[in-house]
Amino acid sequence: MSCENGAAVEKWSTTGKGWRLAYVAWQVVVRLVALLACYTAFVASGALASDGAITQRGSALAQHCERTGPVGSSGFGWYWRCDAVITWDDGSQERASFKHSEMTPRNRSEAAPVAWREVDNRGHMITVETPKPFAGLGWALLIPFLGLAFMGVEVRWLPSPFADQWTGRRRARRLQVWQPLVFPVGWALVLAGGVATAAPPVLPGCAVITILLGYFCLAVGAGVAGSRRRHGHETPPELGPTGQERCRRWGNVLRVVGLVATVLVLVVGSPNWPGVLGAAAIPLAVSALGQRLLVVTGRSRNRSGGTVEGAATS
Repeated sequence: MSCENGAAVEKWSTTGKGWRLAYVAWQVVVRLVALLACYTAFVASGALASDGAITQRGSALAQHCERTGPVGSSGFGWYWRCDAVITWDDGSQERASFKHSEMTPRNRSEAAPVAWREVDNRGHMITVETPKPFAGLGWALLIPFLGLAFMGVEVRWLPSPFADQWTGRRRARRLQVWQPLVFPVGWALVLAGGVATAAPPVLPGCAVITILLGYFCLAVGAGVAGSRRRHGHETPPELGPTGQERCRRWGNVLRVVGLVATVLVLVVGSPNWPGVLGAAAIPLAVSALGQRLLVVTGRSRNRSGGTVEGAATS
């Protein structure tokens, strides 16, 4: 009797109207936060002010500044918003407002260089011309954040009430090896590649390649996560002796190769740390995959009562 009542309560709690409303509200909040985080990354990195061809230059003096935040037109955080008078190189003047801490109260006495930028011949913007070494990071984060806003986030304590029973099957390797690793590796590659755009590359094209590999990993993770939401999964079968040996062998190879390549990048690129970060991200990801294979091998052998040789523990 109690078991039946418990099952009924559990079924109601995940399919009732209140649960559906809570799930929808959670997904709306997650998407709004992801979009705002994307905009914040653009602002903080300077990517927002790095687009467009410069057609005119001048200098600006702040007249009035006020603090905005913690959530506002500049995203998350506290920023200065200043009204300023611009004097262009041709002698003309105009007033403009600068957000995102492009100008601060210091610029009441210290003129800031500004530029008029034409954006795709459809409009213009006026930006303060200061170094923006991490603009590439802002552009790199655009696709992952938009993907996060599109997909949302699932959590165990708030499962989707719209999905069918999770009874589908997933391949063992996808669950045991890739699924716990692909999202962290993808974000790490995108971040490292974006930072690497701020410095001369250690290897030609390493920043772009690293970002693209990060996008690929995130896309794979999104595909796996979406499939699991729709169909669910059963507990994957344990690896047999042959599978364990193969995972152990490839895990050791990938871990060693990745670490050796990382050391070479450190030697060649030092002290260019942003470039080193972008170039070393790929071999570090290879090492992470090797380590994951060893963890999977160790767990399988422990559960089957065998011994673990050379495998790491989680």
